[in-house]
Amino acid sequence: MRRKSITLILMVSMILSLVGCSVGTEKNPAGSSEEIELIEPVNAEVSYEEAAIRDLYDATVYAATVLPVIREYSPEYGFTFGALGASEGEQVKAGQQLVSANTEAIDEQIKAKKEYIASMEEDYNKYVEKQQKSLAEYRRLEGNYKWAVGEYEKVEEPKMIPADDGSDEMVDNPDYPEWKASYDKYMGEYRISKHAGDIIELELEQKKELYDLDLAHQKYLLKILQRSRQNAMITAAADGEVVLVDDFDEYLQADVPVMAVADMSQKIMKCEYVNANRIRNAQEVYALVDGVKYQVDYQSISSDEYARQSANGGKVYSTFYFRDGADAVEIGDYAVIVVIAKRYEKVLSIPKGSIRKDELGSYVYVYADGKSIRSNVQTGYSDGTYVEILSGLSEGDKVLYSAAKKPNGNGTFTLKKGEFHTDFENTRAELTYTTEYDIKNPVENGTTYFGEYQVEMFQHVNKGDVIATVRVEADQIALQRNETRLKRLTERFEEYKKEHEKETEEEYYIESVKNYEEQIAEVSKTIAKQKKDFNTKEIVAPRTGVILYLYRYETESIVRRDATVAVIADEGTCYIQVEDSSQMLQYGNYVTVKYKDAENQEKEVVCKVATMSRIGVSQGLQTDTKKILLPEDSVEDILQGALAGDWWDRYRYSVKGKVRTMDNVVVVPRSAVYDIGGKTYVFVKDENGNAKMQYFVSGGYNDGYYWVVEGLTEGMVVCSE
Repeated sequence: MRRKSITLILMVSMILSLVGCSVGTEKNPAGSSEEIELIEPVNAEVSYEEAAIRDLYDATVYAATVLPVIREYSPEYGFTFGALGASEGEQVKAGQQLVSANTEAIDEQIKAKKEYIASMEEDYNKYVEKQQKSLAEYRRLEGNYKWAVGEYEKVEEPKMIPADDGSDEMVDNPDYPEWKASYDKYMGEYRISKHAGDIIELELEQKKELYDLDLAHQKYLLKILQRSRQNAMITAAADGEVVLVDDFDEYLQADVPVMAVADMSQKIMKCEYVNANRIRNAQEVYALVDGVKYQVDYQSISSDEYARQSANGGKVYSTFYFRDGADAVEIGDYAVIVVIAKRYEKVLSIPKGSIRKDELGSYVYVYADGKSIRSNVQTGYSDGTYVEILSGLSEGDKVLYSAAKKPNGNGTFTLKKGEFHTDFENTRAELTYTTEYDIKNPVENGTTYFGEYQVEMFQHVNKGDVIATVRVEADQIALQRNETRLKRLTERFEEYKKEHEKETEEEYYIESVKNYEEQIAEVSKTIAKQKKDFNTKEIVAPRTGVILYLYRYETESIVRRDATVAVIADEGTCYIQVEDSSQMLQYGNYVTVKYKDAENQEKEVVCKVATMSRIGVSQGLQTDTKKILLPEDSVEDILQGALAGDWWDRYRYSVKGKVRTMDNVVVVPRSAVYDIGGKTYVFVKDENGNAKMQYFVSGGYNDGYYWVVEGLTEGMVVCSE
């Protein structure tokens, strides 16, 4: 310890001899220390920064976007896609069908179920009709026999009668056996007919119970199918505008969102996630849009909701609501959420790097009258670059600091308000459509050979127009096999009818005839389809639209069954699609699309961005591509230009526009700004021409300027190169 003290004394002595300064009882200019300590040589190149009054901030700015309230739609039950009811940029009404299913398969099931139920009813009614006839006959016989029994009971013969000799002896009645035989006969027939009738009634009752149960079950299954068909669609729950349609597969899975519809009358803001505690503890939280300050309310989310949104790498966003003034902003406007944890206004501050510490606490060296003097200081808040001085220094004190900043150059710039924006440009945008349909080879029988296309890409076609010519080589063996089968069925049917011509009223005969007729109809249908396929010469458009893609088939190449030969799109869903991985474009922004018309003349058209960015929708709907909605009056011109070009011309469009625009804000040249530790500073000149470094809350920057949230005002003069 003694050795260290001796060394320090020697160093101080050397310094004093070099600078010619002496240690005495001269008062410290800062009034913070009675002991003066000289530490280093002082000359014309002394590096210092004056203690100055500044505003310090503990602030964070979050880039945000003005969005509508969005409802996402997903199928309640999975189904095969059939048709799209609305595309990006289209208005929809509550109850409107947004997505419908391809119901061919379920329609066949419903048809088969209805036919089965009808067959059940027919069979049951036939059974009941037949049994009712039998029952009526048995009840008729029962009645007749019962009457006969009654008549015989009226003339009942006694079994024993008195003897003819006048004695009291009883003898057998000779008429009794005949009466008894007749009586027993009619009684037996009565019992038999009654029993038979009772059995039929019991069977009818049991049959009806079983039939009612089976019929109810089949009707329940039918209702399930019908409900499935009814639910095989997505319907708008409220009025709104479609802001995103997912690139879903042919089969839509239950509970997986495929479309987003926005209520444009409700406006919110979203930004990257802000912790609720940060909002709760902040001095002020507000939004800034085009230089106007808006008071906002923060919507907190639970930890469970945070975990759900962040699952599988999802990004979590925070939502803010306008307290008032939302009518003045537009969907897609760029905004910032400003979180001021604390403002430290007009505080004395010095560079953080100028402060030293020892066992006595914090201190600095102040340069005054050619001398370097130690001054103990009490510090407060630090923004990372400057530190608030609570005591130990006065404004204007020159604090020695080897890294003190000085203005770069002698230029000045008077701050003024203006527009800030970032330029977006992509020269490889493409023509695309929301709804596309495959045109497939419809030939199921035989071998199909390609001829030639009769259309070009981007050509308009009507339903039924020829897309391509084909040649079908018939499968004669399969055809002959079916024709032979039909001939044999027909012959057997005729033979059966002749053999049973006297039994046409019998149930088994009726069922057999029905079975033969169904087999014959089915084989006849197959033969007709085979012959139709074998005679196919053309593949035609199944709907009206524009040819978007033609597959490269060579003449006489085989086209397999159900193979796609072309893609047709709905012209009403035409867009320019552009990659936007940085999510610069927002729904509602306007951009300029450049294209070439049919005469190869370059043209421009102003279009609206119709796809919601990632910030507005859940993870399942997020995309890096944006669709630009083309005005209706320009679609035909663009399509004609595409038709005049070649395949690669599909990618010849460019999209350019101003994005992240913030108007009516103070802008500062980048040449005047110092970025220190992620915080932005400028040298501000006072009325005497003196410059001091001042922190400002920045909203962002582009190639030429920063824009100011807080800390600088219009009319200030800053130093610049």
